[in-house]
Amino acid sequence: MARARQRTIGSAANQWRHVRRLADASSRRVTTPNNDTLYSSAWLDLRKGPVELTYPKASERYLSIAILDMYTNNFVVLGPRQTLGDSGRVRLVAPKERASGDEIVAPTHWVWAQVRTLVSGPEDIGVAHQLQDGLRIVGAQSPPPGPVPATTDAFEELQAIVGLLATEAPPLAGEHQLRERWEQAGLTPLGLAEVAHSRRSAIDRGLQDARNRIAKRLALSGARSGWIYPEVSLGDFGADYIYRASIATWGLGALPLKEAVYLRAIARDGQTTFPADTSFVLRFPPGGLPPARAFWSLSLYEALGDGRLFFAQNPLGRYAVGDRTPGLRTEADGSLTIWIGARDPGESRRSNWLPASGARFALVLRAYNPDPSLLNGRYLLPRVEEVP
Repeated sequence: MARARQRTIGSAANQWRHVRRLADASSRRVTTPNNDTLYSSAWLDLRKGPVELTYPKASERYLSIAILDMYTNNFVVLGPRQTLGDSGRVRLVAPKERASGDEIVAPTHWVWAQVRTLVSGPEDIGVAHQLQDGLRIVGAQSPPPGPVPATTDAFEELQAIVGLLATEAPPLAGEHQLRERWEQAGLTPLGLAEVAHSRRSAIDRGLQDARNRIAKRLALSGARSGWIYPEVSLGDFGADYIYRASIATWGLGALPLKEAVYLRAIARDGQTTFPADTSFVLRFPPGGLPPARAFWSLSLYEALGDGRLFFAQNPLGRYAVGDRTPGLRTEADGSLTIWIGARDPGESRRSNWLPASGARFALVLRAYNPDPSLLNGRYLLPRVEEVP
């Protein structure tokens, strides 16, 4: 989160930064972006007093406001279900401050506010910009914090994390004893600075073991019918620290399930990425499209070696297909087939082609304001199949 803040905060805290175009292959600041909504984000510094956000009337358009603490938990989520498309405000105060009226006490001194505004097509971008311009922040001006040390060394990374915990992120409710155990074991800035070489080797091994556990948790979590289904703690993780870490490696800032469902496809060999030089299909049977009250989309990402996912250049400049994709063809019986891979499937199928680039790719399906059937397992996505 601190590194995401460093990349995206701009010149000052407590001010909106608007992304005026949909994410594409040049969007490489935050892993697994979507190609459906414009983002407006602000890093809020509550150390100098309350901060108030106001948002405009969106009517029937999807517009959501999510506010995350520095542990990536969404402690405020306002989408169409809560706002009913009307305007409103959110007023935040720092940890340990006494809230008055409708104020909300934030878990950490810094929080990340993200607004997602749906764009239905190129002709709709101007109206979405007007909604972005209707967002307001009232709060003390605050310069950006100091940079987070850049390092590829695991031990130095741990030192940076422990330093940030000591200065920016107080323990969450129920975690004070956990923090005390860390400190008694020497996990403090001073304790790590004085670690002997023999202990540092043990710490390095422990960090690598943790990374392996994180990767394994993501690979095994919630696999059903060829897709990884999110767990109920997504976006508000509680004490499920390994799951929280695994989500941060590929979907930093994920919304809770009631607001959005993120599903990642699994190949037949059990991997969460697919070879780009092989062709695949995803077939939705008649009446079997993803049940989403707001919208759904299937995004394709180039998979980097470190687990991050980004859009990549492709012949169509297309990064996702969904319920708003122009020209998408359904069969006479209402079924829908999406052709996936680096090879052009031919003129008759090109309208439903999701092109791949690079060596391997990942597929993520998003459903916003999901129907309960997508949450309780009554609806399951069809499996991504290799073209014979």
